[in-house]
Amino acid sequence: MDRRELDEYMEALWYLSEEEDPCVDNMESYSAEVFTDEVVAELQRQGFVTINDQDKIACTKKGHTQARQIVRCHRLAERLLVDVLGMRPKETERGACEFEHNIAPEITDSICTLLGHPRECPHGLKIPQGNCCRAASSTLTSAIVPLDRVKVGDLVKIAYISTSSNSRMHKLSHFGIVPGTSITVHQRNPSFVIQCGNTQIAMEKEVVKEIFVLSPFATDT
Repeated sequence: MDRRELDEYMEALWYLSEEEDPCVDNMESYSAEVFTDEVVAELQRQGFVTINDQDKIACTKKGHTQARQIVRCHRLAERLLVDVLGMRPKETERGACEFEHNIAPEITDSICTLLGHPRECPHGLKIPQGNCCRAASSTLTSAIVPLDRVKVGDLVKIAYISTSSNSRMHKLSHFGIVPGTSITVHQRNPSFVIQCGNTQIAMEKEVVKEIFVLSPFATDT
């Protein structure tokens, strides 16, 4: 069994556990490959799963770590393709599958940080947290600040957007408010208005707090 096959099986097991029905008989519907007796035996031999007397399959600690990382990569890839590249959720499956097999965990964490540590994929499924998510509150430095702390007239670059709202993220993307975009704060009161290119955009205060930018003192823009 090569790594790609292993990844597919472990991803299927994660989906089974989310459905709370990790039964060997139900595996086939969750994977492009059939969970044969030989496959299950191989997963056991490699220390990824155990099976109890009720024919229920469970991931070992090693298996859980492997499955978690694969699913995390896949769902973050979907978020990247939708939020940054503007693809529709139904178009992301193929690209996300390639992503999950080839991206190192540390790069995955960098992408997660870029996207603002999203909690769900575009299909509404939970994205397993990484170390970067748990440490997010302690890793922010003065180099990255929420947009609501920026003064009028300052030109800043968006670092990431931290929101769990898919519709809000889609709306911001529609206006070009995505990581890497340079914006200027046009006014703060009575409403918060930014200048993005040739367009002025009024924003609700709760949205402004979810946009994190490179501090004017930490960027060359």
